[in-house]
Amino acid sequence: MIEPKEALRIILDEVKLQSVEKVNLMDSLGYVLAEDVFSDMDIPPFDNSAMDGFAIIASDTVGSLRESPKKLTVLGSLRAGDVSNVKVVSGSALKIMTGAPTPAGADAVVKKEDTFLNDNEVSVLSEIKKGENIRLAGEDMIKGEKVLSIGTCLKPQQIGLFASLGKSKVKVFKTPTVAIISTGDELVEIDESLKPGKIRNSNTYSLTAQVMLCGANPLSLGIARDNVADTKKKIELGLDNSDVLLTTGGVSMGDYDVVKDVLGDLGAELKFWKVAQKPGMPLAFWRLDDKLIFGLPGNPVSTMVCFEEYVRPAVLKMMGRKLIFRSEVNAVFEHDLKKKSGRVFFVRVNVRRKNGEFYVSLTGPQGSGILKSMSLADGIAVIPSDKTLIKTGDKVKVHLVNLPEDH
Repeated sequence: MIEPKEALRIILDEVKLQSVEKVNLMDSLGYVLAEDVFSDMDIPPFDNSAMDGFAIIASDTVGSLRESPKKLTVLGSLRAGDVSNVKVVSGSALKIMTGAPTPAGADAVVKKEDTFLNDNEVSVLSEIKKGENIRLAGEDMIKGEKVLSIGTCLKPQQIGLFASLGKSKVKVFKTPTVAIISTGDELVEIDESLKPGKIRNSNTYSLTAQVMLCGANPLSLGIARDNVADTKKKIELGLDNSDVLLTTGGVSMGDYDVVKDVLGDLGAELKFWKVAQKPGMPLAFWRLDDKLIFGLPGNPVSTMVCFEEYVRPAVLKMMGRKLIFRSEVNAVFEHDLKKKSGRVFFVRVNVRRKNGEFYVSLTGPQGSGILKSMSLADGIAVIPSDKTLIKTGDKVKVHLVNLPEDH
């Protein structure tokens, strides 16, 4: 049995980056950038007006007040998308719309609401500074500047940036496919009626959702029954069609736990089995060629916690993400909690924040089959293996699943 930190280290050491592909810009949301991106132009490409108003020479407005405005002759009008040959000289102005190029001679724009227009004469109601309300060429990006780095997860703002650079294709790391197999003769699908001794297959659904939240592609292969033939068939299908294979159940020491035997026969290299933790002690991890295989425990809470702590970071690293771990905070524990030494406890907690301080409380009974303890959790408190008592008021490390608001 190994420590959780060592298990995580072994897993992450086995992770290889996904291959690179080019995708259409509008298909790239959520992907991870596989190259540094440089601007091949200044953006904006020309000085332009930040306001609807009048392009002027700032010095013409010195001393201008609402009670005694400076008056300028209007030479014409310029819309966004057009270019004017008019040169603004002292005593003149050019009506201008937001985004239109700043005309020659002008060094400021006065907002429309700070003016009064009468025929072809505009009164400027306040003094304007040089450069005011002008967006300079290259203000956003300069030609040759690195604007995005490899490992950036593409969100709407990055997609907009690509569009402004005129790039319709994006180099990204391929999204991994994660196959999911639940094992057990006791399992039935969620739309089947329950018979004595049967339970619904919740693990496939919780894992599918967790995979999707990572940005990866889930592949549900249903239920493998507790026999070698069916389990082998499902595992081979998963290995043929995925980058990562998850099994739930079948990795403990029961007479019908056949996952380890099947993977051994297929030539998978067992990296570890059993981790000194609760829940999720019978976690197993294999590598077969370029495939990562996780044998997750069958209890619903153990399954989800092991995904959070081990599978999620591995999948995110495969995708090229820079940030692969949940945000971690130190929080005030609001209970007394006793435990045996020798195992790290992953405790499901509610998290609240008051005046910048984090506080956590248990979500209820912490049994590995009590899925409600996960559904109510904002975080997972990590209680070290050598601790036997956490007292009310003690600080604990918490992995945040949801970031609470400050109250």
